[in-house]
Order: sequence, then structure tokens, then C-alpha cells
Amino acid sequence: MSTMVVTAITTTRSPLLLVLIIVTWALAGTSSSAWKFPSLWPYKHVHVINELTTYKGILHVHCWFGKDDRGHIDVAVGSEFTWRFKPNIWGTTKWTCELSTDDHRYASFDAYWEDNRQGKREYKHNIYWAAKEDGVYLRLVKQNVDQYWTKWSLGFI
Repeated sequence: MSTMVVTAITTTRSPLLLVLIIVTWALAGTSSSAWKFPSLWPYKHVHVINELTTYKGILHVHCWFGKDDRGHIDVAVGSEFTWRFKPNIWGTTKWTCELSTDDHRYASFDAYWEDNRQGKREYKHNIYWAAKEDGVYLRLVKQNVDQYWTKWSLGFI
């Protein structure tokens, strides 16, 4: 593929075509080791970690963005559920997660959105959420701190 791009650039005099090729290349990224131009929309990774200590059961996780549904995932104590995605170009990507336990505690929160509320500028690629005894925490990796985010509610989702 890299040969075709170079050929198209050298044989074409149109600056518009050259700009179109570069923009397409930047948006899509490339897997060729010869071309190391980064994608403008890198993948984001969300991690939901089961750090429940007193209650030694399963953390039930359900996360979605519009029609992109990750399904219902069971996460054992000390384990995590992780997924990756690329935010849309309109800046409207918002992943919502519902967490619940077998002892009828639940929490619902936005796990990813495109503004500064969750310190996303710190998180260029990874966002960590930890389910603990008293609620859900956002992990601030650079500060080595877990920021309390939301409490558990009692009942069923």
C-alpha cells in the first residue's frame, strides 16, 4: 500500500488529492511499519475493576453507547472487564455502565464522555473504574488516588 501512496503523490499534481490522501491516512492510521503516522482518533480503553473485599461475589457489569452494547459481563473479585473503542468525530461518545452485585447493590454512571469532568485529559488512552465496598471510584493514575464517584443503591436494576 505504501508504494501506491508514494506513486499517487509523485505522479499527481493536484494539491487537493494530496491533502485528501494525507487526511484519509491520518484518520484511518496504518498498520505498515514503514509508515508511523498516528491516527487522529486513537483507541480509548475503559477498565472496570472488581475490588469488592467484604462481599466476595461477582460484579455484574453492563456497559453501552447507543446501539454498541458490551453485553452483561460477570467479573470476579480482583479481575477486570476492559473494552476499547474510538470516540466519534462529533464529540458525542458517552459510555454508560450499570454495575450490580448478588446482594442487590447497584450503581449507574457514565464511564466515558467527551469533556473534562472525569479528568480525561489525564487519560489519553485508559480510564479506570474500581467497584469498592462503599461505591464506584475513578482511578487517578498519575496522582495514585481513587476519587469517589458514586455510591451503591439498594434494589434491582
